[in-house]
Amino acid sequence: MQHGPEGELRQAPEADESWQDSAFVTFHCPTSGIGGHMRIGHEPGHAGGVSALWFGLVTKDGRAYRRNASSPLESADLRDDGFGAYGGRYRAVFDGDLHFQADDEDVSMDLRFADFYPRTDFFPPTAGTLVDDFASSHFECSGRVTGKIVLGGREYVLDGLGHRDRSWGLRRWDTLLNHRWVPGTVGPQLSFGLISWNGVDGSLKQFGYAVREGEVVHATDVDVVVGMEADGVSYRSGSTKLWLPDGQLVEIDCRPYGATVSEHHGVACVDAICEIEIDGARGFCDLEVSTNPRAGSGPVATAVLANTTEGLSGAEAAVAG
Repeated sequence: MQHGPEGELRQAPEADESWQDSAFVTFHCPTSGIGGHMRIGHEPGHAGGVSALWFGLVTKDGRAYRRNASSPLESADLRDDGFGAYGGRYRAVFDGDLHFQADDEDVSMDLRFADFYPRTDFFPPTAGTLVDDFASSHFECSGRVTGKIVLGGREYVLDGLGHRDRSWGLRRWDTLLNHRWVPGTVGPQLSFGLISWNGVDGSLKQFGYAVREGEVVHATDVDVVVGMEADGVSYRSGSTKLWLPDGQLVEIDCRPYGATVSEHHGVACVDAICEIEIDGARGFCDLEVSTNPRAGSGPVATAVLANTTEGLSGAEAAVAG
């Protein structure tokens, strides 16, 4: 199923407090050595209306930035051209082109996203609680990301790769136990996504897809394995496989260089930005993982290889002006 440009804008909310409307992007630029992710989720029926923000930047030289906050929905967030969060300081804007922007302490960002293929919902109707309780209306796309980030006084000019998604509808966060989501791309010639979803009802759904020069192919089987750290939260490696209908096996060695922890409604999610290479073509993926087999809801206390510190951190965090 494909969606038109109206899907980029805020959707008419339902009365249920679990209804949400969100935009997500993840990206990597190999020449600048920076990557990251941003999610803005509006929950108009929850606690008087909140905007949930996940924002993480990582660099290959060890610098990082995190902003993970739920704040009241304000007029600056309720944009006619998209979404805002944290008093409008973080934005996903659609004006014919798609922009992801941030203006906060020690960071500014203005990125343009150009799609490689049409906005497509890859989730099968047999996905169970993933579709029923988490992402009933949904689309994704990989593409080219260009623009500029200033982090702690240091400027990064980007011309890299990204992946994004849009989702709206009921989202019952307490129906998720564990998941692994691996979206990525090496360019228009090959983009992909794999997901493993373990629901509170005991179900385990795994599926994936590849997009080759705009042609969507659904995988017949997938496998996602992560090399977990002793903290049980972060991870040092990942290995993914997609088996395609023509018999091709796509194997992806995920090499993280930085990760960020985001927490919301009792779910702790780690997004690790990874460099990859497939048949000589270099690209990236976001190895996103949550691990919570006993449905706990406490905050993350230790994460060896993922950032849990708010704001700017890491090697030589601030650059003298």
